[in-house]
Amino acid sequence: MKIWNALLLTVVMVSSTVPPTQAAETLSVVPDSAAALGIAGGRFANLDDASAVRVSPANILKIDQTELLINAAVWNGDIRLNASSGASVKMSEPWVYPASFYVVIPVEPGKLAFGLGVSTPFGLASEYPQDMDLRLRYVLPNESRLLAVDITPAVAFKATESLSFGLGLDIIYSKLTLRQAYPWGVAVPGARDGLIELEGEGWGVGAYMGVNWEIAKGHRLSLVGGLPVKITYEGDFTAEGMPPALAGLGFTERSQFESDMKFPGSIALGYGVDVTHRLTAGFDFQWSANSSHDDIPLLVGNNQALLPSDRVALGWKNSIDLGTGVSYRLSDEWTLRGGYLFSENSQPALNYTPAVAANDRHVMSLGLGWRGKTRGVDVTYAFVYNPTRVISGAAQPAFNGSYKHQWHVLSLSFTQRF
Repeated sequence: MKIWNALLLTVVMVSSTVPPTQAAETLSVVPDSAAALGIAGGRFANLDDASAVRVSPANILKIDQTELLINAAVWNGDIRLNASSGASVKMSEPWVYPASFYVVIPVEPGKLAFGLGVSTPFGLASEYPQDMDLRLRYVLPNESRLLAVDITPAVAFKATESLSFGLGLDIIYSKLTLRQAYPWGVAVPGARDGLIELEGEGWGVGAYMGVNWEIAKGHRLSLVGGLPVKITYEGDFTAEGMPPALAGLGFTERSQFESDMKFPGSIALGYGVDVTHRLTAGFDFQWSANSSHDDIPLLVGNNQALLPSDRVALGWKNSIDLGTGVSYRLSDEWTLRGGYLFSENSQPALNYTPAVAANDRHVMSLGLGWRGKTRGVDVTYAFVYNPTRVISGAAQPAFNGSYKHQWHVLSLSFTQRF
């Protein structure tokens, strides 16, 4: 009973937090467990904590007793735009606190295992001051949030001495929120500015699979693939401060909001090697089908004419990740980790927006882990660096300018084995 009380508490934590702003290559965030973040670019073949449930499901066969993993992190970001027009804006809420949990139950150690995870593998959160420069206020949402809570049941089994498989489901609950200042004075002279809000939620289901092959003693290959997941959002459009004169033209302060979005599929290949009995290295490659992010419809019924368009154009391109990660066992209890991950930008200049600011991303991490007989603690610091990006051909001229985008991440994980 104590186990399930802890799981329930963590679910509440996860569902009440908002994940960090999206990665450069997709809407995915960086690895959520401290151990996985510590070897960020080389985790697919080597990760051996319970977060492998989602990262590389065949790896959960490495866990020989029931394991509960709880992850929490602190993110501090610096995102700012110096527009070509002379306007500037900086993200006003730089702190976010994502969390997740995983549990693995080995039914027959090394041969059959079940796992379950609740995490936030996709998402964005950007918030800018409501009183931002007039040249940006009416074209840039002051708040953009995409929350995606992924429930991932998985099973892994050993097929031969050298080959194992893992299968899982992505059961995703997602909530989309957009808030932006609205100039009612354009329609009704003298009217004060108001606020429009689009908020919707929905569910989607996908699947993923992992295959592990021990090609020789101390050498491993992992192949992991995931299907895209489509979410259909339904909710409300709210027009705050609407002048009464517009009601006679058929507009209302509230109407139904509908949209949809497809989280991308991906395929990854990881190679792991035990260089010595203490030193392990990994090398990963991942391809993400970000072109599946088609235009996002924004349908608000009788209030449609209040929006400049009925969709958000994306036009993203597919992208790759490359990286490496190493771990060194200082003793039977202590492990030192380091990693590097490069993620290719997928957002073209034409459809660029500060609400989803992105560029090529470099993740550099360093972590330390302690493992006792029944408990373990891991901590990792990572610097997520996006080189300054200069946009000159945006469809919205107000978004042309220079963008800075970086994050500091401190990740902490607690493991309990039973």
